[in-house]
Amino acid sequence: MARPGSSLIRRLSLPLSSAVLLTLAFAPVSQYYLAWIGLAPWLLFLAEAPSQRSAFKFSWVGGTAFFVMNMWWMAHISVPGMVALLIYCGLYWGLAGLVIRGAALVDRGIGGVFGVAAVWTAFEWIRGHLFTGLPWLYLGYTQTPVLNMCQVADVGGVYAVTFWLAAANALAALLWLHRDDDAPLKRPIISVAVLLALCGGYGWYRMRQTPAMLSEGPLLAVIQSNYPQSNSGAKGASLSDRLSFHVGETLAALAKNPGQIDLVAWSETMMAPLNAQARAEDEDLQRLHQLLSQLASKNHVALLTGAEYAGDWKSQEREGQLVLMPMDCRNSAYLFDRDGRMDDSPGHRYDKIHLVPFGEFIPFKRTLPFLYRLFVALGPRYYSDYELQAGPRDAMTVFELKGGDRVWRFVTPICFEDIDANLCAAMFRPAPGGPGGKRADFLVNLTNDGWFMANENRQHAQAAIFRCIENRVPAARSVNTGVSGLIDSTGQPLRLLAPRTPGWTVGKLMLDSRVTFYTRWGDGFALGCVAAAAGIALMGWMRRQTTAERPS
Repeated sequence: MARPGSSLIRRLSLPLSSAVLLTLAFAPVSQYYLAWIGLAPWLLFLAEAPSQRSAFKFSWVGGTAFFVMNMWWMAHISVPGMVALLIYCGLYWGLAGLVIRGAALVDRGIGGVFGVAAVWTAFEWIRGHLFTGLPWLYLGYTQTPVLNMCQVADVGGVYAVTFWLAAANALAALLWLHRDDDAPLKRPIISVAVLLALCGGYGWYRMRQTPAMLSEGPLLAVIQSNYPQSNSGAKGASLSDRLSFHVGETLAALAKNPGQIDLVAWSETMMAPLNAQARAEDEDLQRLHQLLSQLASKNHVALLTGAEYAGDWKSQEREGQLVLMPMDCRNSAYLFDRDGRMDDSPGHRYDKIHLVPFGEFIPFKRTLPFLYRLFVALGPRYYSDYELQAGPRDAMTVFELKGGDRVWRFVTPICFEDIDANLCAAMFRPAPGGPGGKRADFLVNLTNDGWFMANENRQHAQAAIFRCIENRVPAARSVNTGVSGLIDSTGQPLRLLAPRTPGWTVGKLMLDSRVTFYTRWGDGFALGCVAAAAGIALMGWMRRQTTAERPS
């Protein structure tokens, strides 16, 4: 006879075990092999859950625990906001549990194995897109230590890696359920083995093919500062201090590589507004522009910097006085060429397109005011006055970098845009009716991770690796507080700087001529999983109409 409470302990322990195993699989611990079995305890719980209510409730608890273990660093911004967000993210485990348990997938042989994989992949995609999305901590990201198994991402995105991992987990759960009877296991074992062999063989082929597809690109220097960011929006250093640091590090990098560096990158929002309208309103901004222009022209090096955009200036009453304030504020990237010229007109600067809810704007301000007011109450005090404008989706600026008789093209996703796989693919997607090659040769990500601490830096860098694989492009990252450095087109990190370590690193990018299926077609594989999950959910609903539910 079971002890009182033992059933409850088991129902909690299995989802929580999955939360712990998966946490250890992600950066910075990076025990990637644990992701091959990390979902299995949760799946075993679903196999024995007495009801849909029980499956949902305990899965939600396990999912929330997982996100708390991995994203607790958001408490630096807002503790209530962190709690609300992570409970919401945990909900996706609950919903996936409903579908998997409702269709009895865990013990359904080969169909169940691939059904589980489709459902888990589908809910990751939904979480990454619903309400602008949070594509963080995707299961596939854990596998960056074994890049050979990640190369299939150039077909199906990171979702393809998530899929084979989830299938392996479903097989592990099935093996445990039938540990005393292997008769039902032969076909699932063979099927998953074939899937893994195909993914591994494809990865081997793509990586072996790579050297023949490369050509020499520019030499880049990325600067890494280490300024903590307050949740009031203030940085941990004045503009003059930030300017002094970045100029000093840039000159040091140039001195070590005289006449060789083609482009220097400074991270997100390190500089004040640089657009012409802002400079016309403030002489200090004009002097800042002149200094950066001279830095580029005197050293004959292009300079890319993250900075603010401030436009549409109007008089506003603040504390009893009329002051001139910008109504149009953006998170932007500006390029000074080797002659010190900078064009800040639309199409020549880049304005961040995918804004982060609660970080760069508060959702529902006009559509659901009551919900907006609740969000403001949960956030830092500055929230009610803070709202950035997004760049238009069709304005994915391609910058040009001249190097002798060459012209290289690059794009600049800002901050968490480098975890928006679909947006990054669109930045490289060949233009309709064009020559057919990628729109750009490489990617430069400008990020400010100074808001956060602990494992966030490593997790962000781990996710960024997949944008290189998906699109077969090298990348440079200039990140306040790190991780800055270079990544090649197979996802291999190069010359990285440790988190929270100020400095610079220099490396040459090797350009990859391949145009991938994922670049051309985006999330087609993931959408197929969503369609399959919808069919499985319907099948489960129909099944339950003929089966009496036991109480939880």
